[in-house]
Amino acid sequence: MFETLVNLNTVTALGKLRYGFTWFLVDLAVSTVIFIALEQVFSLKKSQPVFRCEWLTDFNYFALNHLVLGFLLVPAAYIAQALLGLTGQLVFRLWVSQLPFPIALVLIVLLADVIQYWVHRLYHEVPLLWRFHAVHHSAKTLDWLSGSRQHLLELFLTRTCLLAPFVVLGFSPMVVNTFIVIGGLQAVFNHSNIDARLGWLSKILVTPNFHHWHHSIDPEAMGRNFAAHFSFLDRIFGTDLTAEGRWPTEYGLMGQGFPTEFGKQLVFPFTQKD
Repeated sequence: MFETLVNLNTVTALGKLRYGFTWFLVDLAVSTVIFIALEQVFSLKKSQPVFRCEWLTDFNYFALNHLVLGFLLVPAAYIAQALLGLTGQLVFRLWVSQLPFPIALVLIVLLADVIQYWVHRLYHEVPLLWRFHAVHHSAKTLDWLSGSRQHLLELFLTRTCLLAPFVVLGFSPMVVNTFIVIGGLQAVFNHSNIDARLGWLSKILVTPNFHHWHHSIDPEAMGRNFAAHFSFLDRIFGTDLTAEGRWPTEYGLMGQGFPTEFGKQLVFPFTQKD
């Protein structure tokens, strides 16, 4: 997959569409079977239905972002290849490509989370970026599907910020593909309606409890819990909110008049002024 992403400019438009449609079907099937079952057995909010309010909006994001992913990665691939051309065949690329798989996997997940932490934090602190990230935070209900609510431009920016360093550093396709699976599953898990109690692991890994507070409208949760994989990054950078045993009562945006319709949400960031 990674070799294909790096050379997306050689792939036909039909091929990109097929890739997106195949990935959409596979991801939908796996996520539905695993996470709906887990949400029913280990429900955080037991009264929350599978087809809750705004589920169709989030499903539209899930479908659109999968279908256009191949097209979005074309410019990302060009940027990655340009950076690779500037850096050349550096010695450390050979070293990284030959790392044992377990070590390389831990390294790429840690690197990705450091990058995602700062990109995510910028989404909140830079008004222009917040316009687009606000789409993600507009969800008033969290479950396995709500994490898909992401504006196309945010999706492109985040993928580019990850893809370029992976190419330059020389991670193997197997390592990158494994990270993609892990990253996707954890993103779904973090937004899910699951009362996960991981004990001491919650001090290391991001859990639904940790990430749900990031979506809370509670004042104490503003600007907290940016990490996607390792919760200790927020402790290192001074933005952690640890609330084991407590959960937010409300999610979403406050006082921004954000639309609930899918199409209007895609256009909304372009109509706002900082």
